[in-house]
Amino acid sequence: MNIGQTMIPEFDMEMANTRKVLQLVPDEKWDWKIHDKSNTVGWVANHLADIPAWVEKILCHDTLDVEPVEGQPYQSPVETSTAAVLALFDKNVATARQLLETVEDAKLFEPWSLLRQGQELMTLPRLAVLRTWVLNHTIHHRAHLCVYLRVNDVPVPGLYGPSADDAGPA
Repeated sequence: MNIGQTMIPEFDMEMANTRKVLQLVPDEKWDWKIHDKSNTVGWVANHLADIPAWVEKILCHDTLDVEPVEGQPYQSPVETSTAAVLALFDKNVATARQLLETVEDAKLFEPWSLLRQGQELMTLPRLAVLRTWVLNHTIHHRAHLCVYLRVNDVPVPGLYGPSADDAGPA
């Protein structure tokens, strides 16, 4: 079993939990945001759908320049409904999972760099980038979306055990 394959159970659990949250996003709240400086519900949902696609960017490319000097800056998807976000998420998760199953261990220890206008923002082993910028980043934004759901009176599902909504009235 390779290292990527050992990541599959954690990846599957976090993606299943993320899907549980994404499927609860009400389309009518797509443009809602908690504060003027915050992102909208739709932006967070699109970002969560996009993050699994980063596995391909990390494993199949040596760098990602989010704002190349020549060319278009990196853009998150702009789906406009929960159904569209779920379809994108499912596609990206399936591709990412297949890549994790087949990646060679040596590849995971090679450096990968995030760039902006050609300048290095960070360089880490691909394994660390997968854990930080795919798994941890997904968990972070999923929690962000759970707060948005909670303040909009959408019941929040249990992710690592029952939520207050799963427990019933106090």
